[in-house]
Amino acid sequence: MRKIVQVLVLVLSMCAVDEALGQNLQLHYDYGQAKDGKNNADREYFTVTFEMFKPDKLGSTFTFVDFDFDRNKGGMSLAYWEIARKFTLPKKFNKFNFHLEYNGGFVDKGYTPDDLEFGIPSSFLTGIGYDFKVAGFNLSTSYLLKKFEGSDGIDGQFTLVWFRNFFDNKLTFNGFLDVWTEDKFVVDGVKPRTVLLTEPQLWYNVGNGFSFGGECEISKNFFTFDGDVEFMPTVAVKYSFN
Repeated sequence: MRKIVQVLVLVLSMCAVDEALGQNLQLHYDYGQAKDGKNNADREYFTVTFEMFKPDKLGSTFTFVDFDFDRNKGGMSLAYWEIARKFTLPKKFNKFNFHLEYNGGFVDKGYTPDDLEFGIPSSFLTGIGYDFKVAGFNLSTSYLLKKFEGSDGIDGQFTLVWFRNFFDNKLTFNGFLDVWTEDKFVVDGVKPRTVLLTEPQLWYNVGNGFSFGGECEISKNFFTFDGDVEFMPTVAVKYSFN
């Protein structure tokens, strides 16, 4: 827990920039259960997420970083970062945007050479996005080419992001859906596959920036490769700085 507090203090210090909009800090407790063949992939640990969304006259920037605390003695075991930049296209291409994105991170489960330790392969994405509204939902779609570090070619990814408030902004339903191919990126004998990952979140906004709720990570071929659909729920608290 001391490690978590240290990271929270660090991230809070990062959030002291007035110009940044849409910042929030989330503390999740993951408690899902899963198996990848014979390997146990259960989760019973904390995850800290920091998000920032900043629109400007040219488009918008979104970034987040996840820290998992599943290492020996409760230390940080994973750091994962994404940053996406969208450039609004001219008015004749109304609601379309040009999308650039980078993803990457690392995993370090312990203190000895026998413990799990590896880099999460970086990926670079580019493509076209389209934003629109349906039934009160703000929706953003992206159609992307995806290049993994060390891959033999180009894969593809579709992303859907949604957001909506209910009950006079007391309830927020948001999340994303990613579907991508790994036909060109094959490692450790894992066959080419299509990966699905979605993380719907539901928050009750109590006021003064605080929200309580959680998410359910639903995935296929994401961290297990046996073809099963995995459900990994969390309970969480969020503080929004805007």
